[in-house]
This record gives sequence, C-alpha cells and structure tokens, in this order.
Amino acid sequence: MPARLRYPGVYVEETSSGVKTIAGVPTSITLFVGMAREGDFNRPTNIYGFGEFEQIFGVDVAYGEMALQVKQFFLNGGSEAIVVRIEGSDGGTPELADYENAYSSVESEVDTFNLLTLPRGFGQTDDQRQRLWGVASVFCQRQRAFLIVDPRGDWQTPADAAAGIVGLRTGVVIDHAGIYWPRILSVSGALPIDPSGTIAGIMSRTDAQRGVWKPPAGRNASILGVTGLEHQVINTEHDTMNRQGVNALQQFAGSLMVWGARTMAGFEHSGEHEYRYISVRRTALFLEESFFRGLEFARFEPNGEHLWAQIRSATSAFMQNLFQQGAFQGAKASDAWFVRCDSSTTTQSDIDRGRVNLMAGFAPMRPAEFVILKVQQSLASQPAPKSAPKPTRRRAPPSGLRRR
Repeated sequence: MPARLRYPGVYVEETSSGVKTIAGVPTSITLFVGMAREGDFNRPTNIYGFGEFEQIFGVDVAYGEMALQVKQFFLNGGSEAIVVRIEGSDGGTPELADYENAYSSVESEVDTFNLLTLPRGFGQTDDQRQRLWGVASVFCQRQRAFLIVDPRGDWQTPADAAAGIVGLRTGVVIDHAGIYWPRILSVSGALPIDPSGTIAGIMSRTDAQRGVWKPPAGRNASILGVTGLEHQVINTEHDTMNRQGVNALQQFAGSLMVWGARTMAGFEHSGEHEYRYISVRRTALFLEESFFRGLEFARFEPNGEHLWAQIRSATSAFMQNLFQQGAFQGAKASDAWFVRCDSSTTTQSDIDRGRVNLMAGFAPMRPAEFVILKVQQSLASQPAPKSAPKPTRRRAPPSGLRRR
C-alpha cells in the first residue's frame, strides 16, 4: 500500500519483484550407518569434524570400521556427515532389519543427505553385507541420494572383482550406486578397510573444487591418509574391471588415485546410456532435489500460464547459471539445456488433478545427447510428516567381548 504523503520529503516503499529463484542444494552430505561404542541408537547426528565423532561415538575399532571410515571421510575433504549408530537386536552384529529401522529414523528426522555408506561392523561377513545393498539402494533412490558400495573382502584379484560384481548387482538399483576396489591400507589401522568413507570424502572435495558434474576420479582425486592398497591393479587388469563397472583404485608414481567413474550400471552391454557415469547420475539428483525444493512456491497457486511462466523463468535462470559454471556440455545454452512448462507438458487432465509438469533436459556429455528430467509438482496440500521414533540408549558391552 502506498505511503500517505503528509509533508514534503523523501518516501521509501519496498515492493516485491515477484521473481522466484531456485537455489542449488548440497551435494555431498554423507550418511554413515554402522556400529560404534557409544551414542544413542537410531538417532541421526550431524558431525562436522572427526573430533565431534570421537566425543559422541568413541573410536573403538573393536566395533567395526565406522570410526576409521568417518576419519577417512574428513581427511579426504568431507565437510558434513550424518552418523546413525546401530546394533543387532541381541547386542551383536546388525542384520538387515536393523538397517531398515535406521533408514526409517533418517526419513523422519533428516532433511537431506546425498551419499550413503555402510561401514563394516564387527563380525559382519561378506554374505551378510551383500544382503544390505539392495534395500540401501532403494532407500537412496527414494531419497535422491547415491550409494557407495564396498567390495567383498574375499576378492583377491581384479578378475575376482570383475566376476563377483555380477552377483553383487542382483537386487540393487544399479544406476544409484557405485563400487570401488581394492580396499585401502589406512594410516590409522593395521588391517585393510573398505574404501567407501574415503570415496565419499573425495566426492565432497571434488564437488567443492569443481562441482558435482566433475567426475570424482583422475589426477585430482588423490587418496589421502593411506599407506597403500591391499592389492595392486595394472592397466590391463583395470580394463577388465572397468568393463564390468568396478572402479579401480590405482597407484601412479607413488600417488594413490581413484581411476574409475562408473555407476554399477556402467558395465559393458548393460543397455544403460544415460547413467553410466557417477557424475551424470549425481548431477541429475542435484537438479531433481533443487527443483523439488525450489519450486515449492507453486503449491496452491492457480494452475495456468502465469504460474507456468514463473516456473520457466526460475528454472531457466538456474540452468543458465549452471551452464555458465561449466556444468553442461555445449557451445551455447540451446545446446546444453532446455526447459518446458506449458500446455504441452500440463494438460487439462493434469490441471483437474492439481498437477503442473516441468520437463527439463541437460547435456552432460555431448550436445547431441540430453538426459531428460520430468518434475511433477502437486498443488494439493502435503501429508503430515511422520512422527520421529523416540531414541533409545543402551549400554555398550566392553570392547573385545563381542566375539561368538
């Protein structure tokens, strides 16, 4: 409302531009679900440094690898983690149901996470861990996150990895997961540990330096805090692994590096063309989550051309900004991305059901190839959030007394 002019002078009035914007979401918040000596069970806890983890959960390696994995995460560039402590119903090694309970807590209490790792618990066998990946990948797909799968401990050669990955893919949402081999020798432990925490840290570092669209591999993806690898991989062996979608960790002139960037869907003759590469999948997840949050203004708005124009404007500005940062391929914007939200994407039937549809595409590899994202915004009210489970705390048994 204009101010009433009562006397001569300067009057200031604030008006809204009406321009809606989309902000990019975080890309490398890492969720760790595993065993620890201390801390509440099934309670997601945000951690911003290894010192915080040590104070809350302890560093007793008798409970498994989680302390070492979290330490490797921060050593390699990680900045924010969410830790959930679990334990089996009998106080022993956790089973699939214990992980599912943790996922339920995360869905109730955590706003967002981007990467998931499951550090090996004390006494967990390869077969027990193999049963975890399918449910974990479905959880990631639902949460628009990416799963870092650890290799089996009985893989002794690149040929073992290339052959064993076939069984490991069973039941897994393979375009939402990636796997790395071999295991690493950490400066903090005497035994080899799985690489997932280290890889999550490298992804976080790469995101911060170059963006989520940069593959977390190559000369800039050096592995820190390690003394070596459990096994060595030469180039001819790497070819065998790469063709099966197993990402190699290799040593070059004394430096250890990540030398693979494929999802588990990136194996030869998989038929998967859009999400063969981790950077493409994670870029798509970043866009989807950013759209999901940034287009909330559309809820309860009249569903017509005025709203569609606002959605196109906000989404186009977001995509153009990413293009200028180098997120997409193409000499000009029309080669790199497109946005559609109009009567061709939202029909009268959609309007009657309270829906508006946005279609966005981006060129992650070549201007001729687009990955298509379809976002549907419901204009109806949201369901009430689920109530969070009450955290429980149990007394941890003494370290070293958990063997059976």
